[in-house]
Amino acid sequence: MTPGTPMAPGAPMTQAQRNHTYVPPRASAVPAARPAPRMSRHVKWVATRPAAARAAGRRRIAAEPTPTPHYDHNPGWGLIDIPPAEPVAPRKTYVERMAARLPRLLIASAVVLVLAAIAQTWVYVLLVINLESPVGRAMAVAARTSVIATGVAALGMMLACLIGVAGWLMDERRRAYARHDQRDPRSPEQIMLGCWIPILNLVKPLAFFRELLDRRDDLLPDYTGKRLWWLWAGWLLVNALVIGGLGIRIFADTLVWQSNALAMVIVSNLLSAVFAMALWWTITRLFAREAPAAAPKRFLVAA
Repeated sequence: MTPGTPMAPGAPMTQAQRNHTYVPPRASAVPAARPAPRMSRHVKWVATRPAAARAAGRRRIAAEPTPTPHYDHNPGWGLIDIPPAEPVAPRKTYVERMAARLPRLLIASAVVLVLAAIAQTWVYVLLVINLESPVGRAMAVAARTSVIATGVAALGMMLACLIGVAGWLMDERRRAYARHDQRDPRSPEQIMLGCWIPILNLVKPLAFFRELLDRRDDLLPDYTGKRLWWLWAGWLLVNALVIGGLGIRIFADTLVWQSNALAMVIVSNLLSAVFAMALWWTITRLFAREAPAAAPKRFLVAA
């Protein structure tokens, strides 16, 4: 057994080993070849870009210090209880506003027409006096001024009432036809033109009222129809007197004819005031929806 040979297990020890003088041989300077490591099946190859192809990293900019957020005043969150907004009613048109004021306009028109008749009576008296003796200039100017002022006011009230009547008819007809699940066959333009155009407004308003009466089941047709015929007759008489008085006054060449024309105008103004009150009664009483229509009175015992 040579000194460099390792001992087999269970071999007897040599004398040198017993005396502890045995020196083991040195390891060789050339390392022994190691076996290649075994690749695991879970290893994943990852491809990365080279350093030259990589993008440069973002440059960080230091943020400037800012003040602490704060309120300049108390925001009042939850301190104010705002009530819900009420629905805004649609804005009424000018015709609708005139229709709502129609009863008051008719009363005011009657008052203005009576004042115009008084002013024209004053002028008529001055014309009669002027037949025998001259009238003072101040008195004549005052009378003429009162006639012009009341005449302009009466004309303005008449136009306002015509607009109000057209609006009232449109509203009443729309509601009456709606109760029968129908639409008004007359357009608002037809009703307005029928009430405003001269000569045409002598016939059309009666037709509008008759159509309204046919759709009002809460009214007495015979009783209401007779009142409408009387109202239309008064309307024709008023217009005839106005046209006749104006024609005579324009073509009159003597004081006598001027006085006659003025007397006719006075009568027409008074009848116009009566007609305005009759129309007020028709709208507020005869066609009123709040109160039932008055039953006709019978003076004789029915057979």
